[in-house]
Amino acid sequence: MKKFVYYLPHILFAVALIGLGAFGKLTGHPMAVSMFETINLYNINPDVTRIIVGLAQLFAGVGVFFTSTRKVAAIMGTAIMAAAINYTITLFGGPIFIPLIVMLLGIWILFKGECTSCCKKCGGEGTCKC
Repeated sequence: MKKFVYYLPHILFAVALIGLGAFGKLTGHPMAVSMFETINLYNINPDVTRIIVGLAQLFAGVGVFFTSTRKVAAIMGTAIMAAAINYTITLFGGPIFIPLIVMLLGIWILFKGECTSCCKKCGGEGTCKC
């Protein structure tokens, strides 16, 4: 049960990034296509930027489950959500609740540490010494 509670933020982070973000961007959902056409990031082809962001979200969603990529994935997902909040406020004018929650989950994952209470020998620094 402790492992499930530990991984719950990871699961929510991954579901949001992959299910709500990467899937639509990588499959070419009309809403994602029009969103990237509106953003027009650095005058690069909107399809290219949409696919790059979708792949980054896919990596971040999967990467949080592996110790070696967890921090990079959390930083990447948090940065993507910060950009989503920025564009939602400045261009689209919608609610920022979901990207804000996902960003906070990414920050939680980044700073929570690696100890999963597997042996109670963390020593307060966050990594198990089993």
